[in-house]
Amino acid sequence: MTLKSWLRVACLLTAASAPALSIPARAADAPAEIKIGTLYAGSGQMASTSVPLHAALEWWADGLNKGGGVYVKAWDKKIPIKLVSYDDQSSPSLAANLTNQLITRDKVDILLSDSTSVMTASSVPVAKDHKMLLWDVTGSSPNFFSPDNQYIVLLALAATDRYPKTVADFVSQMPKLGIKSVALLYNTADYTAFQASAVRKAIQATPDLKLVFDRGVPANTTDYTLLVNNVDAAKPDALFEFGYPANEIAFLHALQDNDTKFKFMFTGYGLTEFPLMKTNGVSDVLMNTYALAGPASYEFKVNYGLNRDGFKEAFEHWIETKNLKGVEFGFNGLAGYQAGLVIERALAVATSLDQLELRRAVFTLSGTMNTLAGPFILAPDGSQSGEILPLAQIVAGAKGSSEPGLNVIWPADLATAKPIYPAP
Repeated sequence: MTLKSWLRVACLLTAASAPALSIPARAADAPAEIKIGTLYAGSGQMASTSVPLHAALEWWADGLNKGGGVYVKAWDKKIPIKLVSYDDQSSPSLAANLTNQLITRDKVDILLSDSTSVMTASSVPVAKDHKMLLWDVTGSSPNFFSPDNQYIVLLALAATDRYPKTVADFVSQMPKLGIKSVALLYNTADYTAFQASAVRKAIQATPDLKLVFDRGVPANTTDYTLLVNNVDAAKPDALFEFGYPANEIAFLHALQDNDTKFKFMFTGYGLTEFPLMKTNGVSDVLMNTYALAGPASYEFKVNYGLNRDGFKEAFEHWIETKNLKGVEFGFNGLAGYQAGLVIERALAVATSLDQLELRRAVFTLSGTMNTLAGPFILAPDGSQSGEILPLAQIVAGAKGSSEPGLNVIWPADLATAKPIYPAP
């Protein structure tokens, strides 16, 4: 759906469907605003993921407020949104304190975590202790979810023990390409370490593959020169690298500086944050490499919200209008919009702002809502089981296009091409 057609449909839906959702109006009791509390990392290691996500959330709230606010079933009316945002400076300890502040002092109605598992980890126990539902945007560590914690739901990507499924499943096909030896280089944070673990298990379960390099590095690693040399010395046929965007930019710069190339290379953010990689001068290194085709590059079928192109057009126009620096269209911006869509639909279903009622409302969307992030499917513990991404090879884009081309290679039923191995 394009931006213009989505706006027309949204207006019609608001007019036509709100009465069907309504209950007897209690306008006198309605709050003046719906307070949404959130954190973002304005500086530090996590800024490159956090700032675009927060910007998209602001864009979403700004758009709804221009139309009178978000429709809230509990009062059968639109109510303006107020974002209460604090900069945690990429500090997990500060994030914990600010989460507590949002709950106890600001008394927000809805609580969103910062991006990444590194930052979300600080908010999970605070929210649980206060019996406040944590709308977890991209903190996908399986450690956050358990049957005894009803106060968390994952919104914008699959839990990390499910997220790399496509990559791990493809490993068994690698010997058919002539690949015999594999290297693993990964960030030791939960998000990336779980992905590396899934791939490691798949390698070990494939008799014709040998793991010749296996190294984890801290999340704050910024110099990959020696690591790249060490991987190259192991002479792997294939390399899997998992890091956050700041790690991957540093890793790709090291490849560039050392003029090092691998016959098969996978990166965690090669497609999901390709515009960011291009801005940092490393997109050329990604040609003919592999990555998960995230929703910023792969078009999912949508039954609610803007599609990929509609969001890109609207978000980039807003970024330009606001003169925001360092904000790129990519997965993290898309994740902020996804969070807004889930909140928007849940408030149209919930009969109150009670935290467990909000959780119930979110679960009514599971299996029925398909957004630009993919099918929204929650497991009973609140983790995300949908939004699984295909594996693709990055190739040259169409002439005159600023975007890369991509060949989906796995799963087989979605494949559009065969892998090019070794990389030219």
